[in-house]
Amino acid sequence: MIDRLKGFRDFYPEDMEIRENIFSTMRERARVFGFRPIDYPSLELLEMFRLKSGDEILSQTYSFRDRGDREITLIPEATPSTVRMLVARKDLPRPVRWYNIPKLWRYEEPQSGRTREHVQMNADIFGDDSAVADADIIGLACSILNSLGLESRYEVRINERKIMEYILTESGSRNILSDMAVIDRFHKSDKEEIVSKLSANGMGSENAERMYDFLGRKYKINAIEEGIGEFFNFSDFREKIQRLERTGEILVDNGFRDVVFNPSTVRGLAYYTGIVFEGFDIQGKFRSIFGGGRYDNLSSLFSGIEIPAVGFGMGDAVLENLMRDLDLWKQKSKVRRYYIIGIGDAGNLAAVKMAFSLRDRGIQAVAHTGGKNLSNAMKTASNLNFTHAVMIGSKEIEEKNCTVRDLASGEQKNVNPDDI
Repeated sequence: MIDRLKGFRDFYPEDMEIRENIFSTMRERARVFGFRPIDYPSLELLEMFRLKSGDEILSQTYSFRDRGDREITLIPEATPSTVRMLVARKDLPRPVRWYNIPKLWRYEEPQSGRTREHVQMNADIFGDDSAVADADIIGLACSILNSLGLESRYEVRINERKIMEYILTESGSRNILSDMAVIDRFHKSDKEEIVSKLSANGMGSENAERMYDFLGRKYKINAIEEGIGEFFNFSDFREKIQRLERTGEILVDNGFRDVVFNPSTVRGLAYYTGIVFEGFDIQGKFRSIFGGGRYDNLSSLFSGIEIPAVGFGMGDAVLENLMRDLDLWKQKSKVRRYYIIGIGDAGNLAAVKMAFSLRDRGIQAVAHTGGKNLSNAMKTASNLNFTHAVMIGSKEIEEKNCTVRDLASGEQKNVNPDDI
């Protein structure tokens, strides 16, 4: 027996049907938010990811040299390919609103919610640097989760790069990126470790203690300025706070109320240029469900031209774990699926004809002509998750009817085949 590779997953029909419904929900919500689909190759030049993330990305890629001696990789993330497509077209009217749902690959140690191959919903807005665009991106992510039954089961934590840079500088930080990395582990490290590292980086023990207390807070959208003011002088960056509040107010005013300002949300701030956000389940059991932010300078690495951009990614692995935990990993409603059992030669021919007739009308149907007895055929229909079994033989053909059984309730009735 040959096993699958470590960190990769198989999906059987009972799970794949649910996954397809989830991806359909993502596509539909993206459509109503005005996003258009794109796609790109699974293989790209490795240099493109060096440009965005530096050499550290190399240790996580499935990369190789092809026969043309080029460094090639299976794509580990979506944004570089999206930006490559964007800058290749000078004729695109802006703002551009794109989404896609590709497979991505990273050679990491597999753990809960993290695999070496996963599917990820990505959405980006290019050419719009407004708070409305930021709110639209977060609103799309929230709308997807709400449509999947997760409303009130998660919260969105937002922060802003410039705000944190000002606060860290005011607190004496000598290495902002290093301190960001320390803060990123706020929920995974104890107080002594956090304070010690921040203090050693220039803050001193008093400022490091104050920073620790600040990082543990969450603030409602209309209280960001007041909350920061408890700890820091924010006069130099009031405008950034007001913009962040504006983004949050747009979301809250339009029904997305589970949004908070959280200073410890700093993942990716070495890359993002403005707002950064992550969605977490409210019980704190899992990794982030989605994450993203504003990255206005990435296009300049590819083309020399800076294009405002904001986007998010939502991976399938954490989403599945959360939905299973909440007993939401199931079909919302069963589509009618007919298993048509032919009895005798005439019944077999009639079953095949009925199956094709139903398919022509967009109804799922399979004809059973395997020669099993009726009891076994009914078990097969139930095991294969059909909703109804239809029985037809020479008698039914003569009387122009058939027997239809609801496999969930057991209810059975005779109907004209044309009335199914």
